[in-house]
Amino acid sequence: PEVLTRHGEMIEYFSDLFGPYPFEAYGVVVVDGFETALETQTLSLMDRRLLDSRVTQSVLVHELAHQWFGNNVSPASWRDIWLNEGFATYAEALWDERTVGAESVDNRFDALRDTANQAGQDPPGNPRPDDLFNPGVYTRGALTLHALRRQVGDNAFFSILREYQVRFGGGVASTDQFIDLAEEVSGEALRPLLESFLYDDEVPKLP
Repeated sequence: PEVLTRHGEMIEYFSDLFGPYPFEAYGVVVVDGFETALETQTLSLMDRRLLDSRVTQSVLVHELAHQWFGNNVSPASWRDIWLNEGFATYAEALWDERTVGAESVDNRFDALRDTANQAGQDPPGNPRPDDLFNPGVYTRGALTLHALRRQVGDNAFFSILREYQVRFGGGVASTDQFIDLAEEVSGEALRPLLESFLYDDEVPKLP
């Protein structure tokens, strides 16, 4: 399918935003009967039916982003899993920003905040052990990153993401280490903002 041919463009785009692609190769395996999609180092696995779905491009972007956030830098513990899924979900929005426009992304996150609060999504910073991959880890994790971006601006935000890969690439990172890094790179006191998005029951207003 044509959508699979855009991986080179995606890798180039995210390499600009996140830092160089961290491995020597990348591929996608399409199978029958898997029912979902899953990233492994240098390789994403997905069900054939997803190729016929309107969300195919988002799935491909999400799993590709895990090469940086998950496979190059892994969470220090399960409670830090939002650092995987929130980043991969935010990458979907970044790709839409490239292909659709920035205004659509801002509108998306304003709507996502309302949806998350109406649905009572769990805070992403401390997921329940019996529901680690709950919707809040994905949606509210991405909202946390958008709040950070709005607060510090694009230059500082993407500098934080690139430095995160440099400093922790090939290893693990915790939420506290990410927050400390964000404060160091931006020169701003960001912990109150980020902790409110990560731990408060209700999603705060975006900056």
